[in-house]
Amino acid sequence: MKSMTGYGNARVQSKDVTVEVSIRTVNGRFLEPRFHLPREFVAFESDLKKILGASVLRGTVDVFVSRRVKNVGGKAQMTVNDALAKKYLTAYKHLAKELGVPFQVHLEAMARLPEVIKIEDTYELFPGEEKVLKKAFTEAAKKCDQERVREGKSVRKDLEGLLLSLEKQVKTITSLREEANAQLQDKFEQKIRARLKGNEIDPTRLSQEIVIQLEKADINEELTRLSEHIKNYRQLVSSQQAEGKKLDFYTQELLREVNTIGSKSQVAKITQAVVEAKTLIERLREQVQNVQ
Repeated sequence: MKSMTGYGNARVQSKDVTVEVSIRTVNGRFLEPRFHLPREFVAFESDLKKILGASVLRGTVDVFVSRRVKNVGGKAQMTVNDALAKKYLTAYKHLAKELGVPFQVHLEAMARLPEVIKIEDTYELFPGEEKVLKKAFTEAAKKCDQERVREGKSVRKDLEGLLLSLEKQVKTITSLREEANAQLQDKFEQKIRARLKGNEIDPTRLSQEIVIQLEKADINEELTRLSEHIKNYRQLVSSQQAEGKKLDFYTQELLREVNTIGSKSQVAKITQAVVEAKTLIERLREQVQNVQ
């Protein structure tokens, strides 16, 4: 079992460049990778997705990649915007005249004005840089996966504990079933006799009617399905595969059966156990949302 929450970071250096990759994964219904790449690496996004897909099957994944060149000075291009610098100069002269102050200008100050001087990197990828990128990405993905496995063990432990508590509530409800049926039988018999008061009652017909009503109100089928769902749930929790979607489905089925029991039962102790069971199932749902 793996959690969908994890983080991994790796840095790889060559003689020309340093590449650092950070991968952060969070919950998500489907695999949604979001790459934040330097423009030089955009062409490799498809290859990086394939590497990522080997370990991450679903979740929202943010990938941050930084690229630092060790010696960029000789490959940088400097552009001077002469027209803009002249407009700045004209504006300063006009302002000095309006304010009645002496006009002074320093070249260094002019050079620092926005967009007057631009420095742009014009270098291309160095030989072997793609290999450096993929190595850093693979290492970061591996560390992220290790974190998700570690977190998955914690989630599994919580799920197993919640299942054990849920089984106890199901056993409690099962032990109260006969008491509930006896109360229902007495209630149905009294109701039928009240309706037929003053008329002769056929014992056989009365028994048949009570059986029909009891079959409708009996919770045995729901308890049987609940036990089966819990059994399947436990197998999925123990699996090494990505079972998050199946667990989510069984969580809904567990809640469905418990709700049906609650709607059928009129015994206070069963109602109390149903409330406890629904609380446990809600906690299961919260945990399952983080399972791949």
